[in-house]
Amino acid sequence: MKKKRIIPFICIVLVFTAFQAWGQTQAGQGNIKLGPVEVHPSVGLMETYTDNFYRNYDGKEKKSEWITTLSPGLELVLPMRRHSFRIGYLADIYWYADLRESNYISQAATGSLNFDFPGGLLLTVSDRFLDSEIPRKWNEQPGLSGAADPYRALPFRSNDFLTKAKYSFADRWAAELRYNYYKYGYDHEYDRTGDFDRNLFGGTLFYRFTPKTDLLVEYTHSKVDYPKSSFDNNKNDTAYVGIGFDPSAKINGFLKVGWTQKKYDATNAGGERKFSAFSTQIDLSYNLSPYDVISLKGSRTIEEDVDTNAAYTRDNYSLGYTHILSMNEKISLFGLIGYGKSKFEGASLDADGALKTRDENIYSATVGVNYAMRRWLTWNLSYTYQETDSNFIRYDNKENRVFLKATFSF
Repeated sequence: MKKKRIIPFICIVLVFTAFQAWGQTQAGQGNIKLGPVEVHPSVGLMETYTDNFYRNYDGKEKKSEWITTLSPGLELVLPMRRHSFRIGYLADIYWYADLRESNYISQAATGSLNFDFPGGLLLTVSDRFLDSEIPRKWNEQPGLSGAADPYRALPFRSNDFLTKAKYSFADRWAAELRYNYYKYGYDHEYDRTGDFDRNLFGGTLFYRFTPKTDLLVEYTHSKVDYPKSSFDNNKNDTAYVGIGFDPSAKINGFLKVGWTQKKYDATNAGGERKFSAFSTQIDLSYNLSPYDVISLKGSRTIEEDVDTNAAYTRDNYSLGYTHILSMNEKISLFGLIGYGKSKFEGASLDADGALKTRDENIYSATVGVNYAMRRWLTWNLSYTYQETDSNFIRYDNKENRVFLKATFSF
C-alpha cells in the first residue's frame, strides 16, 4: 500500500516540473522545449456515474456509484533527425464516492526507440510496464480477507516488450518481422494460478498494387506458459490474408481474414484439447466528407478467461459515426453501436452451483460530444449502455454509464 500511496505525489511532481519548465523555456508547436527534448505534460479529470457498478456479479442487486478519475501524465520526446526516442508515464487514480474499498491506482510507464533508416528500413523497439488491478466484484465481506474473499480485487503487474522491423524493397514490396514478449503476474501468491508469459513471433508480407493500397499475408505463432498452472500451457497459430489502406486515402485502415488455432500441451480425460476458428481483424474508416467519418472495427479470436484461464471464442464488432459541426469545427458528435459474443469451450460452475458451458451476447451503444475548447483543453461528454445476455447468473447484467471528462495536454 505504501508504494501505491506515493504515486499521486510522484505524478503531481512530474506534471508540476513540466509546467514550471514551460514557464522557463521556449514553447511552440503545442509542446514545451527543454533544449532538443519535447516535453508533453497532460492531466485528465473525469466524473463517471454508473447505475450498476458491480454489474450484478453472482446475481446480486444493482449498486449505483459516482467515480472520479484523475489522470496525470508526462511524455518526453527526443527527435534525432529521422529517428526518435520517447519515454512516458500515465496514471489513472480512481476514487469512489461510496464504495471506497474499491479505490485504486493504475500506472503505466512506456518507452520506445523509433528508427527510420535510408533505404527503406523501419525499426521500433518499445516496452510498456503496467501496475494496476482488476477491481473488486462486490463489497468487502466481514471476516473475509485475502484468498477467502471471493470478490477481492486482483492487483497485478504486466510488461509488454515489442520489437519490429519493416523493410521496403523492389518499389512495391515490404516485409515486417515482429517479436513480442508479454509477462502478466498477480501481486498475491494465492492469485498466481493466473500468471502467464507469452512469447510471440510474427511476420507480414506486403504488396502495394496501387499508390495507397496493399495486399498482405500474415502469420503469427505464440507460446503461452502458466508457471503455476502448467495444465493451461498452450500454443497458438494464426494466419491472415488481407488488404491495407494508406492513412491519407478515403478508406484507411486494414481488413484481415483468416484462421486461428489454440492447442494445449496437456490433454484431459476427453482427449486432445485443440480449438480452431475463423478469425478476423478489422479497423477501417471511411471519410464520407471533410466533416463525416464512418468507422468499422472488429475481431474474432480465441482468448483465455481472466477468472478461469478457460479458452473461448470472442467476437467483437462496432460501427461508429463522427460528425464535425461545420458551423463550429471545435465540436464533434459521435455515436457507436457494438455487438460481441463469447462462446466458451468447457463447462464451469455458475453462482447457483450448476455445471454448464458459458455462452453470452454483449450489446452496447454510445453517444457523445467532443469540444476542443482550446488547443490544450478538450471536453468529452458521453453516455454508454451495455447489456450482457449470459446463460450464467454470474455474468448476466445491464449497465448505464455517463462520462464527463476534461483533458489538458501540451
